[in-house]
Amino acid sequence: MEEAKRSEHLIDSEIKGIIDEMGSMSLTPENYLVVREQLKAFFSSDVRERYDVEIEEVWIDNLFDNSKVRLVITKPKNIEKQLNPFIYSMHGGGMIVGSPELDHEKHAFLAHHYHFVAVSVDYRLAPEFSQPAQLYDCYSGIKWCIDHAEELNIDTEKVAVFGESAGSGLAGGLALFIRDQQEFNIQHLRLSVPMLDDRTAIKEAHPFNGEYFFNHTINDFGWKSVLNQKPGTEGISEYYSPGRANNLKGLPSTYLCVGSIELFADETLDFAKQLMYDGVPVELHLYPGYHHLGLSVPEAYHAKRENENSLNALLRALKIKE
Repeated sequence: MEEAKRSEHLIDSEIKGIIDEMGSMSLTPENYLVVREQLKAFFSSDVRERYDVEIEEVWIDNLFDNSKVRLVITKPKNIEKQLNPFIYSMHGGGMIVGSPELDHEKHAFLAHHYHFVAVSVDYRLAPEFSQPAQLYDCYSGIKWCIDHAEELNIDTEKVAVFGESAGSGLAGGLALFIRDQQEFNIQHLRLSVPMLDDRTAIKEAHPFNGEYFFNHTINDFGWKSVLNQKPGTEGISEYYSPGRANNLKGLPSTYLCVGSIELFADETLDFAKQLMYDGVPVELHLYPGYHHLGLSVPEAYHAKRENENSLNALLRALKIKE
């Protein structure tokens, strides 16, 4: 019989079902290639059947090495020759699995209803590739989009960077890199259930958090793979692990959301406090009884509220009227 979870009594009843649906999901050095293929099948539906959008992909030159970067572009059908707001996203998956297709749903929704041009970057995955490959891919992709803003009908004064889970770690590091490079600006940063700080992997396990879906073992595997060294080692760049940053001044308005019983709760709260200390406009939502996949349960109360909260923050930050 499986041992009862210490946090079982804390979990929101509306999101318990996904635990049975997804099973005891794990990500290990032995199974990550299988999980990659399983995820492709899980997110295989075509959003063009539900939204009036076009999806295309382009391969661009990496600015830093001889590789190519795949960008998946979602935009409204018959897009007008006008400047449109722009979203640039990094998908989740522990730095090890996942693909731009994970972003299709939210990109199609925003393209259909608010005329966003949305791009998701197919950054190189660990453990085959480690940093700075991911940073290079992400920066090359957004720089190409900004440089081709006229061609893509992008308003460079209405740019948002999104990340989810591991993608939030990449998004946070990318935002810091963009700030320091000073080649262009972004106006909003969204970090959802964010994996921000490699040092969480070496901290003593939380008494309740991180028992469902993304646990201490997976976190250690992800960071070790993408850093190509033990997490918690001295000298790791804030561009790779943005939770290490001592100065977040100059970042754009930042939106964070996290569940109260997931592994990343503490590091998300710490990051929000640092943003406040450094004078960055910040909005933080901590959802009670939510594990790492709680916000993916569409009919759950707090998942619905999160969709409203994050959308409102985005539209306000980019000065877009409903």
